[in-house]
Parts: sequence; structure tokens; C-alpha cells
Amino acid sequence: MAKIFKHRTDVAFFDYKDYKTLQRYVNMYGQIETRKKTGITEAQQRRLSIAIKRARHIALLPYVANN
Repeated sequence: MAKIFKHRTDVAFFDYKDYKTLQRYVNMYGQIETRKKTGITEAQQRRLSIAIKRARHIALLPYVANN
């Protein structure tokens, strides 16, 4: 599997209102990408998943893909 980001991500804080950045971490089926693909640390992955879930809750991101 190829990583989405070859180097460490420069995002220090994942904000749920920044849905453009969060979309990079969601695949075409609406699932959150794994740490192996994103290349971020475990703590960053937890913060990312919380931010994505909050963005979904207030309808900035979809729960599922439109297929």
C-alpha cells in the first residue's frame, strides 16, 4: 500500500470546521483512512477521527459516499 503522504503531515491540529483538509483523510467510500495510509501518529489519528466525526455530525462531511 502506498501512503497518501510521503512525509510527516504538517497539520498540527485537526479542526472539524476545516472540512477541505479532513476530506483528504476520507476514502471514496466515506471511511476514515488507516494510519498505514496516512502516515500520522497514533495520537494524531485519534484527533483526526474525532474531528471527522464532529464534522459529520454537523453535516460538513457526509457519513457515506454518494454512489
